[in-house]
Amino acid sequence: MARVWRLRPRGEFERVRQNGRSWPHRFFVLIVLPQTARPAMPSRIGVAAGKKLGGAVTRNRIKRKLREAVRQVYPNIHSGVDVILIARAPSTEATVTQLAAALTETLQRAKVWQSNRQVGGDEA
Repeated sequence: MARVWRLRPRGEFERVRQNGRSWPHRFFVLIVLPQTARPAMPSRIGVAAGKKLGGAVTRNRIKRKLREAVRQVYPNIHSGVDVILIARAPSTEATVTQLAAALTETLQRAKVWQSNRQVGGDEA
């Protein structure tokens, strides 16, 4: 993920986690909070995987897969929102394609999806 897309400072991550609205999915929990101070800025994404999911190797693998799914769908996310993805146990067995489809579905439910853009390829 590009650096500008990342939700990095711990305080910002916690602010979204505590004040954002959540949408659960089988593979992850999506938490969304509009950026009040920077509404025209690019959306920022944070990815988390708790220790219940396994060791460091497993958690890092899940986070890499989730980041790749975000990279595939990022052009369709409204600007001006902060998003956190918290991985759940079934995501360990999911493919990146399955995670991207689940992320698309959940972002649509959260109403932060712009369906007028094409994902994963050039427009014809």
